[in-house]
Amino acid sequence: MENEVLEIVNKVFNNQGTILEPLVGGMMNKSFIVEYYNDKYVLYISTDQANEMVDRQLEKDNQKLIIDLGLTSKNIYFDVEKGIKVNEYIEGSSLDKADSYDSKKVAELLKTMHESGKLSRENYEPFKRFIAYEDEAKTFGDNFEANYPVLRKEIFDNKEFLESQKLVLCHNDAQKSNIVKSSDGKYYLIDFEFMGNNDAIYDIATFGNGKVSEGYNLLVDYYNGNPTADQKRRYYLWRIFVSLQWHNVAIVKHFRGEGKVHGFDFLKVAEFFFANAMDAYKGLKEVK
Repeated sequence: MENEVLEIVNKVFNNQGTILEPLVGGMMNKSFIVEYYNDKYVLYISTDQANEMVDRQLEKDNQKLIIDLGLTSKNIYFDVEKGIKVNEYIEGSSLDKADSYDSKKVAELLKTMHESGKLSRENYEPFKRFIAYEDEAKTFGDNFEANYPVLRKEIFDNKEFLESQKLVLCHNDAQKSNIVKSSDGKYYLIDFEFMGNNDAIYDIATFGNGKVSEGYNLLVDYYNGNPTADQKRRYYLWRIFVSLQWHNVAIVKHFRGEGKVHGFDFLKVAEFFFANAMDAYKGLKEVK
């Protein structure tokens, strides 16, 4: 991997780039801070599975929409075949590593995207994706948690309700690690692999990846302190949905041996997301 990274850096930066440090990657890529003539950039190198899951040309086109809105940094290199990209580095910290963050500013960031009037050329189609991920997980046997069918039934019983919502431009993976708080207090989005048109509350739900309560607090700020019962229902249903989806992806990654590449115990990741789904399910049952 080290030789591969160095080869990519030399190609992109004409043998003048210096790798400063690796960033903690997500489930889909490895990333590194690179310096080139005193300017910093982030190099993203995707996994093979990520490249199977993501339309890179669509990602490139969607990222341009966000660049034009001023909500992310400029892209300087994008290899749509290999899933390698380089963006200008935003001096600051992703929210999962920041000491604190302003939930109202996160809400404003997402609203700017959602209310921009811009649309992707593709809809996200969450249920179609969910079934594809689930089917792949099933090829490794029955590794689902005991209550998985109960939670799955809940979201599929509400499929028509969820799919009836207005579609807007969405990030679809707006978790804290994909939102950066710059050193001057501005907020930016990064990582656009899953962008597409979707229900705005799906983005709010993905913010609850770490804690369901954090996503709920964002929902409250997004709707100026007064989300309706239907908006709360959508939040918790989408949160169950996203958690089960990443539960399935983690199972696949475990059995494909990707834990060694990422340094993750993907079975524990799968357990974490299932527990997150259960928390959201409890919240859903309390909505009035």
